[in-house]
Amino acid sequence: MRKIIEIITEEFVLPLWRDKRLDVIDRFIDPVADIQTTFLGGKGPKALKQHAQETFNAFSSFQFTIEDVVQQKNQLIYKWHVRTIHSGTILNIPPSGQTIIFSEIVVCDIEDGMITKYQSFTNIPPVLNSVIRPLNPDFLNGIDRDIISLISVVKDTTGKRLTTREIECLGFWLKGFSIKQTAKALGGLSSRTIQTFRENIKRKLHVENFQQLFSLIQQCGIMPLFLTDVSLEEQNAEIFENPTLLDVLSHS
Repeated sequence: MRKIIEIITEEFVLPLWRDKRLDVIDRFIDPVADIQTTFLGGKGPKALKQHAQETFNAFSSFQFTIEDVVQQKNQLIYKWHVRTIHSGTILNIPPSGQTIIFSEIVVCDIEDGMITKYQSFTNIPPVLNSVIRPLNPDFLNGIDRDIISLISVVKDTTGKRLTTREIECLGFWLKGFSIKQTAKALGGLSSRTIQTFRENIKRKLHVENFQQLFSLIQQCGIMPLFLTDVSLEEQNAEIFENPTLLDVLSHS
């Protein structure tokens, strides 16, 4: 008898992401499955189809490669990467025409051969920001990159004042750090504390998820202030180095 890991991989993952066959979603995604991605959240096949279609619309020459698959009880954890051309708008970032490579970790909960929960975590946002120009380059002239300046800039552009810790947490969040990685970087704070900071940021800025937060900061033209001091190669390697790293679940 074929193992569930073989069935899901050969009949769902590869047809969907390698061959762009949206029809396999109806076969394997439970009608009320919880779908959570960097770009959206929703229920059932319709939500995953929307996520896949938005991805395909934004990227052409989609070269999909699975790096590893791990099974833990009723969970399948995939690590893959894609070499592609940024040819369409995504996360309010216009097409750059650049060839990029992005990584993704996907966690699927399986019950009776159906996927009841699908969570994906990708480094697309920081990768795209490494190849585009700042939206408002003149806006950066003369602005110090310390916390006090960031507090002032965020208040001026969004109308909301974040605390020092919230600004620090926001910076790591936008750079792709998980909750545990952020807690460690901020001196060993607890994961619960970082989660509270994130909830406060969403509440103050009136956003519901990472996609809306990313879009807001991008639209305000201040994204470069949060990203210019990070080595993307080092950051991406840290986030995606371990395919069994369930801490990545806290990334959204």
